[in-house]
Amino acid sequence: MKGKSVQITLLTACLFLSFFIAARASATSISPTDMIKSVVEQTFHALKTYPVDGTPDNLQIRRGSIRKIIDANFDSVEMSMRALGKNWKDLSEEKRQEFIKLFYWRLYTFYILKVETYSNEKVHYIREKISGQKAAVLTRVSGQKYPEFDIEYRMRQSGETWKIYDVVIEGVSLVANYRSQFDSFLSKKTFDELLSGLRDKAPDSDE
Repeated sequence: MKGKSVQITLLTACLFLSFFIAARASATSISPTDMIKSVVEQTFHALKTYPVDGTPDNLQIRRGSIRKIIDANFDSVEMSMRALGKNWKDLSEEKRQEFIKLFYWRLYTFYILKVETYSNEKVHYIREKISGQKAAVLTRVSGQKYPEFDIEYRMRQSGETWKIYDVVIEGVSLVANYRSQFDSFLSKKTFDELLSGLRDKAPDSDE
């Protein structure tokens, strides 16, 4: 009787383990490369659907569409933490939230200005690297308007998908570049002054 009880316990444990492994597999069913392909395709679709030389309201609609793509696929909290580096840990929650909002707007503006210069470029997906809950996808952009250049998207697993926390253009990390700027600023001035400067460049609303 005892042996049978042990067998049932082992069987239950195996079933639970199988379910857990299956759940983990489904949680990462979309690959990092597929996720980046989706972001690129959606962005290019918005650019083509609402071209610069179209109707007067195209600009607002196009940028609104791209904003939604960024909201869904970029990890604003992780990017903000990495951009502030060692300065993050000493901040109050209130100041962290304001910085996330302001820094995210700056990133959004940077992304918008970059992608709006694209015109019929092709994106080639070179390689994908996964290490635990982190991943990187290297792409190469080619076209007639600009010389060929590389963009690497760095991501971390977030629930059932991946979220971008850094973009590396020709070997230059966007987040590391901002961290260098912020470190230099904060070595001479206060964090409140940094927030004030970011506020001056941000819109009055979230739209």
